[in-house]
Amino acid sequence: MNAVGLAGLDDAAIAALAAASVERLHIDAASPYLLIAEHAGHVVPAPWHDLGLPGPYLGTHFAVDIGIDALTRRLSRTLRAPAVIAHYSRLFLDYNRPAGEWDFMRPDLGGIPVPGNVTPDATDVRLRKSIAWAPVEQAIVEAAAGRQALVSVHSFTPVMAGVRRNVDIGVLWREPSAFVTSVLKMLGAHGAETGLRIGDNEPYDWRQAIGYTLNRHGLEQGRPCLYLEVRNDLLSDPETFELVSRTLETVFATVAMSLWPKPAVAV
Repeated sequence: MNAVGLAGLDDAAIAALAAASVERLHIDAASPYLLIAEHAGHVVPAPWHDLGLPGPYLGTHFAVDIGIDALTRRLSRTLRAPAVIAHYSRLFLDYNRPAGEWDFMRPDLGGIPVPGNVTPDATDVRLRKSIAWAPVEQAIVEAAAGRQALVSVHSFTPVMAGVRRNVDIGVLWREPSAFVTSVLKMLGAHGAETGLRIGDNEPYDWRQAIGYTLNRHGLEQGRPCLYLEVRNDLLSDPETFELVSRTLETVFATVAMSLWPKPAVAV
């Protein structure tokens, strides 16, 4: 968009949009974990008119990590862990990308242009950062203080570029830690029991990819961290959603009791 189309946004409107961009759950909980869901929302703030896209596109994986809002809320509740949930679509602004990356404001959906992202001007970019980036950044900084490990929760499509992915839950890591090792070991054991296929840096390898959130708030701060990836069709079916949720609850509760027994919660 251009500055003319956003000229009607006064300070009060901008503040309201910023306040609506992020949600904090159980922030005072004693869990060693902070859960982060950067791609949980599909909303584009009203002044941006869905970025010129037909509404159905905002329900696709291009716009939102399907199932992650519900999964993060469930894990936050059962693990009694704080969570930061972003409400705005990653098409509006992708918090998990550095500002210089092409998909920080993605200009196309596999060849389909995103009109509002093709040539955003400086005013547009500044406003998006102020309402969609800065509040999430602040929420994570505040919620991460004193936590032992960060878990960024995401979902992925079963098929990518015509290739079926043979993973149900992936653990993505860049630097080894006792936390990562324990999660992989426990998930592997539970996966063998439940039939869930566990990926070690699959379906993406974080060592070969960019992930702003955990670089900034995890690795750079010396906190153990991982990206958790769940196949999104498993989260769309109530039975498999329950299976995945219970498996993750058991694994992360057990790991917490092993590594940080004082604040951990058994489930």
